[in-house]
Parts: sequence; C-alpha cells; structure tokens
Amino acid sequence: MSEWKRLALTEDKEEKPEEGDFSSAPQLLHQEFHEEAHHLHEVRAMHTHVLVQAGMLPETHLAEVDPSQRLDWILQELHGMRDPDGLTIPLKGVSFEDVEVNIMSNDSETSIKLTIHENGHQPFERVLPLMGEDLDVQAHFVNGQLRLRW
Repeated sequence: MSEWKRLALTEDKEEKPEEGDFSSAPQLLHQEFHEEAHHLHEVRAMHTHVLVQAGMLPETHLAEVDPSQRLDWILQELHGMRDPDGLTIPLKGVSFEDVEVNIMSNDSETSIKLTIHENGHQPFERVLPLMGEDLDVQAHFVNGQLRLRW
C-alpha cells in the first residue's frame, strides 16, 4: 500500500522594492498605474464630452493623428450619423432660414461650417472636418434634418 511521503517545501522570498526606493523607471511605474487604473477610460470620455460641449476639439494630438475621430466627436455631440454617401444631422425645431452652411477646402480635407442662428443668442457653430479634398458637397434641409451628401 502506498504511503504519504513528505514533499520538501521551500520558501522563495520575492524581492520587492522598499518604500522610497526609486530604482524603478518612471515608464514602468506609469505603465503599472495605467494597467491598474480601470476608471481612466471613463474619465477620458467625460473630458472629451465636456470639451466637445464647449465647442473645443479635444485631444488635438489624437485629432491630428486620426482626423476622422474629430468628425465622430462632433457627430456624437449633434446626434448625427454617417451615411454611405454623406452625413445626416437632426435639427428638429430649427427653421430653414436659421441654418447656414459654409464650405472650405484645403490640401488634405474639406471642412463644413454649420451655423445656426437664433434671435437673442450667439450663433451656434460647429466645423465638420471631412476627409478628402475638393468634395462636391450638397446640403439639403429635409423634415428637420440637415443632409450633407458628396
């Protein structure tokens, strides 16, 4: 019959830096913090939302790296959506006469400036950056929706 045999158990001591030990590189400490801080994506999203609400473009560096992100932020703010051939932005409660659409093209992109006028208030303006140059953009106001097609 087999018997229980004692297995040798050894204790390995893990070397941990003592408090106040600054031997770790700052990059490693930052990486460790980002891995453990699960709430940061929520903070970044709220920061972006506040900046967009204020009419500012958040995360300028990211917007330069990925220009389509700028358009997504603005469309999200305006509750708009991308269509296969353009954009649709709901403007319920706004009359045709109060909407002004301007276009500007440069070397790499075409920008649409949407301005909504209301008596007694400052105009509401947003610039929609579109990818591509010299786009043939057409604007239609149909049933309280601004439809931009190209």
